[in-house]
Amino acid sequence: MRDARGDGPHGFTFVLGGARSGKSAFAQGLALKAGSPRVYLATAEALDAEMAGRIAAHRLSRGDGWLTIEEPLDLTGRIMKMELGSGVMLIDCITLWITNLMAAGRTDEEILKEVDGLVAACGRTN
Repeated sequence: MRDARGDGPHGFTFVLGGARSGKSAFAQGLALKAGSPRVYLATAEALDAEMAGRIAAHRLSRGDGWLTIEEPLDLTGRIMKMELGSGVMLIDCITLWITNLMAAGRTDEEILKEVDGLVAACGRTN
C-alpha cells in the first residue's frame, strides 16, 4: 500500500470523528491521492429507508474508479482473499461492523477475536 502522499508504503490511516462528520469524504479524498486500485469495503446494511438513502449517497460520492465490496460481518475473510499490491483499501465503517457483530449475537470475547483478526489481516496487506 502507498502513503496518501504517494511516497511509499505504510500501514494504516485511521480517520476518526463523530457521526456524519465527514469522515467518509475525507478518507475517500486520501484514497484518491494514494492511487489505485481502490477498494471500498462497506460494512453498512440497508435495513431501513434512511440507511438505504445514506448508502446510495455514499456510492454516488465515490464515483467511478472504486471496487465496492459489501461485507457486514466477515471483514477478515474478505481482506485475506484480496490482493491489493500498491492499491488502497477503505473500510467504512468499523463502528458499524462491530454493531453488526453485536446484532448477530457475537459475545464480547468473539468480537475481540474478530478485531484481532482484522488487525492481522490488514497487516498482511502491507
